[in-house]
Amino acid sequence: MASEPTPREHELPNGDLAVSSHWVHGIRGVATVPASKRPLYQLLMDLLTDVRVPDLMPARLAIDCRDIVEARELVGDIDRGSVTVDGVSYGMGYCQSVAEAIDDYRDRDPLTLVAVGCSGSKHKNDGLLPAKDRYRGGYWTNKRQYAETIGDDWGVISAEYALLEPTEGIPDYERVPSDHRGVPVDHDGRLPSGDAVRTKLDLWAYEVHNHLSEWLDAAANGVDPRDVELQVLLGKKYEQPLRERGVFDALRVRGSLDVSFPFREVEGLTGIGKQRGWMVSEVDAATALATDGGESR
Repeated sequence: MASEPTPREHELPNGDLAVSSHWVHGIRGVATVPASKRPLYQLLMDLLTDVRVPDLMPARLAIDCRDIVEARELVGDIDRGSVTVDGVSYGMGYCQSVAEAIDDYRDRDPLTLVAVGCSGSKHKNDGLLPAKDRYRGGYWTNKRQYAETIGDDWGVISAEYALLEPTEGIPDYERVPSDHRGVPVDHDGRLPSGDAVRTKLDLWAYEVHNHLSEWLDAAANGVDPRDVELQVLLGKKYEQPLRERGVFDALRVRGSLDVSFPFREVEGLTGIGKQRGWMVSEVDAATALATDGGESR
């Protein structure tokens, strides 16, 4: 009976890792994990420390898969009682054990990202200021506090700059999405909806989608993809043109993605005053939880 994997490992000059399974009379098998796959191999070894699987199964999964999500998909694709991994067949029992270990590991809170709309009120001084400091006003302060408290990371959707990191330096400017409406552009891109980019408003939506996709990819992918909750706090004048062009529906991550729009979906948030009150309540609740020894977002 196989026990937890205990292969022998040998560093190769090019950074690859030779992994072998030994028994009393010699070597049972060898697999070479490419240098680029070693982070996934190490993650699998950590996950399967106490799981009864053959020595080389983690290495072969790392060779065949790009991340832990694909490894889970592979061991779940059982055909006639087994799964072929890197040319070797593994029985249903081993595959189910790996699947359970990965499921247990991935049973965790999603990564929370918060995208907030910019502010029409800005500090007017010359030069550059971080986006989070350029914008001003009570409504902006509430959005910033909400994003910093609730989100693991946050960004600012701007009519001028598409998506900004909070620390990104920007000058004073005046721009709203309607400024782009009907202004023709020559661009060969396609909107997430599949329509051609014909106006500056289309181009803005195209750029917002690309920036959001890059942000999600950087935050949630790699060998250990995170499930993501993306909260979008936008007024109708910003959200509607983006939604109409398929910006949010087309977003993807390797894990699961839940995109929510609290200002529209939470009952009763029909104006700025109610939105501000809701954000304050959410921040207070999260802060109280952290103070009481729980975890804030």
